[in-house]
Amino acid sequence: MRPLNKRSFTARKAEYKPYGSAKTDLMRAIGAYCSYCERHSYSCGIDVEHIRHKSQYIERMNLWSNFLLACKNCNSVKGVNAVKDMYFPTVSDTFRIFAYHWDGRVDINRAALACPAAREKARSLIRLVGLDRRPGHPDYSPRDKRWSDRRAIWALAERYLTPWRAGVLDALVIVDLAKLSGGWSIWMTVFKDEKRVLDKLIVDFPCTRLEYFSLA
Repeated sequence: MRPLNKRSFTARKAEYKPYGSAKTDLMRAIGAYCSYCERHSYSCGIDVEHIRHKSQYIERMNLWSNFLLACKNCNSVKGVNAVKDMYFPTVSDTFRIFAYHWDGRVDINRAALACPAAREKARSLIRLVGLDRRPGHPDYSPRDKRWSDRRAIWALAERYLTPWRAGVLDALVIVDLAKLSGGWSIWMTVFKDEKRVLDKLIVDFPCTRLEYFSLA
């Protein structure tokens, strides 16, 4: 997941009443993607998500600082669960703490998280929105297509890796495909050895800048 630094968006207001009116500015600031599972969505398929739930933190209901964007799956699973002692998209580089796989799995990046406490913070975010739910998971629902969407995005990225390496595809085409499909971290993973593509994926996605990463 990309570091979602909403502070860089100059058109924002401190408060939005009603809070749903923040959706357009959020989509401009961080892109039309779920802040948790990274899937692309049009305005009708994505919600203004309260980091601290509006029913428990009424004073934060309309604050820009308390907003993210979430798909229907991530938003409903998160529900009123508390956000505490975990990595979080607005403050952490969650791309580094998660590992994405060809079969739609997402889990913690053990290579990057040697400390047990760090691993537990990463697991807490996965549990918060059920990122690991897939067939076989005790809480899996057939209506939850996040895992299969990740698998489809991975297959799409792999399909274009070969022509890229053959020199018959421009990096702009790959980035355009990534923007349409979402799953930024998956594209970054599949193209992990292709620095020109990685640099463009970082620069061209909203709220992501080269200084956030070391790709040398």
